[in-house]
Amino acid sequence: MSGIAGFHYHFYQPPREDPWTGLCNHEWSAWPYHDWNERITAECYRALVAVALDDDASTSLYEPLARSSFDLGPTLHHWLADYAPDVDRALRRQVRDTAAASTRVMAAPLVHAIVPLATPVDRTRLIAWGIDDYRSRYAESPVAMWLPETAVDLDTLEEMARQGIAYTVLMPTQARATRAPGDEWRDVAPDTLDTSRAYFVTLPSGARITAVFGHHDLSHRVAFSDLVSDGDGLADAMAAQVVDDGVVLVVADGETYGHHHRFGDLGVAWATRALGERHHLATALGDWIATQSPTHEVRLHDVSAWSCAHGVERWRSDCGCVTGAREGFDLAWRAPLRGALDWLRERAGAALDAELAQHVGSRDGALLDYGKVIVGEWSPQEFVARHQSRDLGDDERSRVLEVCEAHRNLMFAFTSCAWFFADPGEIETSIVLRYAALALELTRRSTGRDFESPFVARLAEVRSKAHGVTGAALWQRACEGFRTNEAQIAAGAAAEYATAGSFARRRRGSWRVDHATNDVGQIRVTLTNSRTLRRFTFLTHVTLDEGLGLHVDISDTTMWRRIDLAHLGPDVVARVALSRLMGPGSLDVEGALGLLACDLLIRDADRHDEVTLLALASTPRFVTPVGEAAIRRALLAIAARDRDGVDRALLAPLARAVGLSDLLGRGGTVGDTH
Repeated sequence: MSGIAGFHYHFYQPPREDPWTGLCNHEWSAWPYHDWNERITAECYRALVAVALDDDASTSLYEPLARSSFDLGPTLHHWLADYAPDVDRALRRQVRDTAAASTRVMAAPLVHAIVPLATPVDRTRLIAWGIDDYRSRYAESPVAMWLPETAVDLDTLEEMARQGIAYTVLMPTQARATRAPGDEWRDVAPDTLDTSRAYFVTLPSGARITAVFGHHDLSHRVAFSDLVSDGDGLADAMAAQVVDDGVVLVVADGETYGHHHRFGDLGVAWATRALGERHHLATALGDWIATQSPTHEVRLHDVSAWSCAHGVERWRSDCGCVTGAREGFDLAWRAPLRGALDWLRERAGAALDAELAQHVGSRDGALLDYGKVIVGEWSPQEFVARHQSRDLGDDERSRVLEVCEAHRNLMFAFTSCAWFFADPGEIETSIVLRYAALALELTRRSTGRDFESPFVARLAEVRSKAHGVTGAALWQRACEGFRTNEAQIAAGAAAEYATAGSFARRRRGSWRVDHATNDVGQIRVTLTNSRTLRRFTFLTHVTLDEGLGLHVDISDTTMWRRIDLAHLGPDVVARVALSRLMGPGSLDVEGALGLLACDLLIRDADRHDEVTLLALASTPRFVTPVGEAAIRRALLAIAARDRDGVDRALLAPLARAVGLSDLLGRGGTVGDTH
């Protein structure tokens, strides 16, 4: 095979689902989109599936991903399957129609954690669960694996090779020395490493794994300059670097093409086509590497990553590598955050392991196989049946699954994004703290051990300077408004049923819902957690208040409590409002916003109106100009009728999003960032 010049796309987004409900959270900073995944999908992923290229005489569709290599982080893959099935289906088709998946797509660990910083048992699970995810998607085993942040050490490569991975992609900064057959080791630098060839790495066991390196200068220029804006120029620059049967590989985040660089999808598609049609070069890494038998050896730095000049210190210390720096920031929070989570992983993990060992034949074997449940290959029932050491009752079965779910959430709490940016008060760190919170709840339920207070105490030195909070306050900020218990889920289900009847959802995220009514107007709600199979039954009574308000009285047969509209979740509030404003079963959010704005012209707004307006505004995948106009009318109507001294802090994020921050921007929380 002759030389090749092509692209490797690393596609990844952190998990954006609420750990308690399984629903995707709204993010104000992505406005007018629902969240950053929606925004980036519109700007990049959907654009890259098929790019319209204009020639002098015609317009044609071109599929650059079908002629390239890429990896798709499992957390992003799961989101695409649920929320952007058109993109997911197109990617699967392109892979299926062009060649075996293994020649186009690399696997990735299930969680975007820094693998060299994981415990040995977590390292094994991260890789195994990533292979499970790949196999469930493409019905074959992967040949290659992309490592999060390309963070690597010999132990990581050893585990990958043991699980059948043949090669990975790294960057030149990670190579320390190379040698030809029979030659001496020669030190290399990013600009002296010969990236045109594949290398082998000798592992401690004596096994080998292949490493391919991205082109240092071209990859950097594509990611951080405007090289991708000129597709012909990019293709020419790549073709000029091809030597004999070697490779020129541009490696960058997939989000580079359209999100970070507007219209980058056009540039990379044009370049890929030009490489094939004008320069007559192959462009798919997998096709090339299948013909290679590396003869040159590479020695890597002891531990390294493509986004940190200090090994993997970016994810555990104040090394200076940072994105999103602000005046006065510091990174002293990184080490205590890592320390607190390491402590939690050790203490809660030990308690969970002890509990699991009472119910299954092999604790480690069961947890390794749990990846098949996560990716949907096995049902929870099938998993328990395969691993139970004796017949288990319903409670014991749910306890096994809760232990496994606690381990999964602990793993997600190490998502690398938490340490990547300058301040721990932003979205990414909040996400991992929520996963830690659910892990703590599941640990308490399944083992009786409560580690939350000592864990939060260990967060004392985790300080958000941007938001002026630290420790327990930071923990509360991350979790407040997100933590959801079974009573709130049941109350929300009852509210939907009371207002929408047969149109009420039977499934809400990770919860299955059954309703039944009695002759005194009460609604019996039975919940089943689809992950743990734990069932809960509540008796409820829904009262519709004046305007759009309502409250739910709820009992689990021991005591009654009252839950009002604001604590039911924005997705429930929006569905209740749609039913009351537009009629049961309606999905016309824009119509509901318009009616709400009209109502607010003739009456004073109350807390229920604020909650409803926020919920309706945060429901669509994309707020159209029509919807935004209705939101602005509603906010202006509220402001016009407000008396002096009314605090509308709850509406501040929405007001900022539509450019009315001066109107209603008194107080409120700082909006999230990407």
